[in-house]
Order: sequence, then C-alpha cells, then structure tokens
Amino acid sequence: MKKTASTLAIAAIALFGASASNAQSVYGQLGTTGITLGYAKHFSNYNLRSDINFLDYNREFNTGNVNYDAKLKFSTVGLFADYFPVGQFRVTGGLMLGNDKITARGVADPNSDIPAGEWATGQVKSKSVRPYIGVGWGLGPQSSKGLSFAADIGASYGKFRSEYAVSPGLQAYWGDSRVQAERQNFENKLNNYKWFPVVRIGLTYRY
Repeated sequence: MKKTASTLAIAAIALFGASASNAQSVYGQLGTTGITLGYAKHFSNYNLRSDINFLDYNREFNTGNVNYDAKLKFSTVGLFADYFPVGQFRVTGGLMLGNDKITARGVADPNSDIPAGEWATGQVKSKSVRPYIGVGWGLGPQSSKGLSFAADIGASYGKFRSEYAVSPGLQAYWGDSRVQAERQNFENKLNNYKWFPVVRIGLTYRY
C-alpha cells in the first residue's frame, strides 16, 4: 500500500503540476480491472491521465489432477497518455503499476488417484510494471463541461511469477517428479494470462 500511495502521489503531482489553464476531468469506470477512479488533464489533442483500480474476484479451474479455488486481488495504479486522431476516439499507451495477486488452494479431483484430505496451494504475483496499449472513446480535449460517457478496450502485458506447494502427505504420495509436473501444469495455465484484457465503461465529469 505504501508503494501504491507513493506512486499515485508522484503521478498526481506530475499531472496537477501542468498549467492550471488546461481543462480537467475526473472519471469512474467498471470493468475487468474492477472499480476505476481517475483524473485526466486535457491539452490540445492529447490527455495525461492517472487512475486507481481495485478488483476482488473468485474463479475455479482444473489442472487435470487438482481442482483449484482461486482468489484474485488486484490493486493497480495506471499512468496513461491519450492521443485523439479523430473526435472523441483515442489511442492510449501507458503503464499499469502494482503487484496484483492470485492465491489458489486446490483439492484432489474426485476422479484422480490422490488420497482424500491432501492439498496443494499456489500464489501468483504480477510484475510490478506492465505496459498497456489500447483504444477508447471519450475524455476528449474538446468535449463540453459536465457529464459524459467514456470507454476503454485494451490489454496490459506481463508474465506472472508463481509459488507452488503441496501437503507433506501429497509430496510423499506423488514424489518429486510428479509434484514438479503438477507445478508445471499450474504454471502453464498462467501462461494464458500474459495479456490481461482491459474493458471498462463509465462516466466522466469535466470541469
């Protein structure tokens, strides 16, 4: 939290430090990054933006031998630059900052040969800095004051780092080679999430 707060403070200082004559907006969105609260400073044909994203989400998945109940806890700061080639349509590039985390606890699949009561756990953390690219609508420098609509579609990129452990009983039953194989299956599932989709819609208030 201290790192997140410090990063946000630096971003806010950089954005607010620009000329006060430029129009500004605040915005709120909902989407795949959870709840988003942000601030934008408008220039002639581009914006500088900063936002915070919060997400708590549960998901189940199976690696063939173990059924996992996963919990996603995301807390991310976004720093972006928007370019407006036409009207309210924008192209966005930037960074997503923060250590998003997934924790998963697994139990034996009923159809597997794993003894009842044994378990496996995994923890996944994202890279602390991930590039972002996307497109969007709204928050245009020439938009009128007041409420308006905004949307974003894009993706952030970053390979997840993982930790994996099994119960002593499962370690003894499987042996090292099979534990390593299950760990690899777990990591293979994660490789599908190098690109994290970002889809968000919401409202902005320009002042």
